[in-house]
Amino acid sequence: MNVQTARRDAVFQTLRFEQPEVCPYYVWVDKEMAPSLAAHYGPERFIDHGDGTCTFDASYTAWHNIVALPVSNSGDTFVDEYGCHLRRWDAFSVEKPALPEPSLEGYTFPDMADDAHFRHMDAWCTQHAERFRIIQLGILFWERTWLMRGMENICMDLVLNPAFAEALFAGLEEVCTRVIDRLLTEYGDRIDAIGFSEDYGTQRGLIIGPTHWRRFVKPGLARMVERIRAGGKKVYLHSCGHIVPLIPELIDIGVDILQPIQPEAMDIFELKRQFGRDICLMGGISTQYTLHSGKADDVRREVADCLEKMAAGGGYVMAPAKAILPGVPVENAIALIDAFLAQNGS
Repeated sequence: MNVQTARRDAVFQTLRFEQPEVCPYYVWVDKEMAPSLAAHYGPERFIDHGDGTCTFDASYTAWHNIVALPVSNSGDTFVDEYGCHLRRWDAFSVEKPALPEPSLEGYTFPDMADDAHFRHMDAWCTQHAERFRIIQLGILFWERTWLMRGMENICMDLVLNPAFAEALFAGLEEVCTRVIDRLLTEYGDRIDAIGFSEDYGTQRGLIIGPTHWRRFVKPGLARMVERIRAGGKKVYLHSCGHIVPLIPELIDIGVDILQPIQPEAMDIFELKRQFGRDICLMGGISTQYTLHSGKADDVRREVADCLEKMAAGGGYVMAPAKAILPGVPVENAIALIDAFLAQNGS
């Protein structure tokens, strides 16, 4: 079996809850960390995606984000296509919401399925042909509501302005559906999964409770998941934080891959025990604690634990829960990558 089919095949194998010869893995690196690691592994091994992160070339998966583009800039802030005034370098710092009042009157949603958002897709698909390719709709559904309204406002809207909230989710679902349809129509033979960046949790619990999530988020998400699966693609969902109460419902609507299973927020081994035959778990290596504050031996120990307990029986793609960020000791990052590579004798 040649390399170009082996990596994708290994991911599909683990998605079928079969035991691949090598546990698939993904290594993503903050661009500021890449030069230090490139000095050790070689610069050609880090694929720059132009979004502030790089993929290590031995990774079994890759993902590409479709995100709102800036339309104007002013010093440290910019305005994106939705009209959200955001602080530069922090997509979640809302300086001024697009909808200061709970009304869509006079508002026009942007077209995220136009050519501007797809200009790099052909090259990206070719570049990552040997990997399992995931396209993520970045901050376009639940997360987009609080960029448009502000977190406090949207949480209050779910209670005080439910008709507006439902209309807002419906508009965002329509935007996302157009993106999904274009991906399936034009790139269906070159991508493997379509997914969402959602962040339903903090490290202590859900941002909104299950009752409101079921009313406002779940119906649209379920329709989009069904559309993706009907198009023959796997469904990927990113959510940081403690989201255990939602996992059975994500499984029920058809989500195939849950990332990053943040170990600072959830017991990942318990997740494997409860849900490891129903959903593929991706991530699990602590960027926040072990990589940042541990020793190289701690990193190697955590990788070994994940290989023993998470990879058993398939259903797991090993990865750091976040990119390897500035502040992570280089020796820890090298210990992580070397432990991943050691599976196949590299």
